[in-house]
Amino acid sequence: MWGIFLESVVIFKNYMGFDQHGYLAGIYLFMLLYLWLTEKDKRIKAVLVYAPTLILLLFFCPLFRRVFVALVDDSGIYYRLLWLLQMSLVSAYGMIKLCGRHRRIGLAFMCAAIVVCGNFVYDSEYITKAENVYHLPQEAIDIVDRIEPEQGRITVLFPADLIYFVRQYSTNIELPYGREMLIAGWDYGNDMYTAMEEAEVIQTDSFVELARTYPCAYIVLKEERKLEEPLTDYGYDLCGQVGEYLIYKDMETDITGAP
Repeated sequence: MWGIFLESVVIFKNYMGFDQHGYLAGIYLFMLLYLWLTEKDKRIKAVLVYAPTLILLLFFCPLFRRVFVALVDDSGIYYRLLWLLQMSLVSAYGMIKLCGRHRRIGLAFMCAAIVVCGNFVYDSEYITKAENVYHLPQEAIDIVDRIEPEQGRITVLFPADLIYFVRQYSTNIELPYGREMLIAGWDYGNDMYTAMEEAEVIQTDSFVELARTYPCAYIVLKEERKLEEPLTDYGYDLCGQVGEYLIYKDMETDITGAP
């Protein structure tokens, strides 16, 4: 039982971000305690105080966890119970109550919490300066403009770093796999993705065979990507290059609408 309890503690710490700073968890727990002591409305207290407290107690209870896992048959989703804590709602309501009772102290505390707990959003690796009105990488747009059919749809194999953007720009381009392959926690498997992204050197013969099962009208590769043999030896034509991306057209696959 003690081991199960410690596992729940680790799950809670990971969920709350204690491995980074844990500020948001600290604010939430402080506001939960504050509402325990000051909230007078029984209905609000039942939803924002009693319910989260009960969920926390159950979450750390080893017996409850054993029953939960036995019923759900999936220990990997136990952390989702913490979604019911209503962290944002409790923290925001508690802050407002604090400011209402102690304007200067409450406002100072709230401002300090925002500054200390916040992150400079433009430091994120996922935010870059917009290159066009679509707010997508220009290379993705240029590649699609080159290969998009005038009518109908085609399947195209893209490197993983372009997967997020191609379908946002055009629905005429279909992909052998999507963003589900890029999220490790989802644990999806796909032979085409393995051959394209995970192999240190692409085994051209099996790679081409897989690509033609979809069939892929084009294959887009980064120019530094290593292949055991050139794609041009297997019926592909290097029909263009956009930035660091090479565009290969499959000349042996008859695909209506492909330019």
